[in-house]
Amino acid sequence: MNTNLECIIDWLQFTVHGLTHEEVILQVLKNSPAEYILLPKGKFGYRSQYINGHISVLCEGTEDMGVHVILTGKGCREYESKGQLLELMDRIMLHNGTCTRIDIAVDDKSGDIIRFNDMIESANKGHVISRWKTAMEIIKRELKDGKIIGHSLSIGSRSSKMYLRIYDKAMEQGLPSTWYRMELEIKDDRAEVLQNILLFETGVGRIFSSILNQYIRFLTPGTDTNKSRWETEKWWIDLVDSVDKLSLTKKPKDKSIEEIREWVKQQIGPTLAMLMMYDEGELTKLFDIINSGKHRLKQRHLRILNNARDG
Repeated sequence: MNTNLECIIDWLQFTVHGLTHEEVILQVLKNSPAEYILLPKGKFGYRSQYINGHISVLCEGTEDMGVHVILTGKGCREYESKGQLLELMDRIMLHNGTCTRIDIAVDDKSGDIIRFNDMIESANKGHVISRWKTAMEIIKRELKDGKIIGHSLSIGSRSSKMYLRIYDKAMEQGLPSTWYRMELEIKDDRAEVLQNILLFETGVGRIFSSILNQYIRFLTPGTDTNKSRWETEKWWIDLVDSVDKLSLTKKPKDKSIEEIREWVKQQIGPTLAMLMMYDEGELTKLFDIINSGKHRLKQRHLRILNNARDG
């Protein structure tokens, strides 16, 4: 593995239904509601917004909106000071929540792997073949002296479900060192698929490199009029190969049947008891709820069940 590269989750958004904002903070985020401050107004159609640093919890929308949580890049780092993002994603799934945006970033603090200037040059000359249709180079300057304080290459549409950014992170942070970042922004149903893959299947580097291979290729200019037959730039091949080997923190272990039983007892036991009392001890409707749940079992539930039976 190339030790010059590091892979992180740099943005996370998710929605949970059926819980109050306090229950989401306590049970999903594993934070104390007392740490969150109510802001004067909400956003994105939610009337209320609670914040803790760079973590926002939005609530009081329409009935189908649930509770929406946003961890910005800084919010992800703040969360990681106390817990793991993959563990958080596991709890989101446990509570039948849905990830709506996940950003994966690869950092290169050597400049040897993410060849930012070469990418800019290739994009400007059209030496690229891609499923994305457009690219935009952005240069940010200070007006007082013309000094460049930001430089990025965005590939694809920000409104699409998959979007790629490459930028000079050191310049953005005002650092004298070298630091380039390549970041994939993944949204909506593709974010939900990515959540499952991160937790239960292959490593994050394999996912990132697979997306790059499917979506874009930087080319060495050739004489063939069909540039899809041009050779791929060696530095791009090296980058994709290096990214392929990256991983995040260790995946959370599946919970045991007894751990899940205890979770049901602690979290929804009182609710089940209330329904039983309302039905005066008649359990038929509760059994109907349980039987209907069989049709909503996910791969994760079946794997836990099979592992418990095999054990």
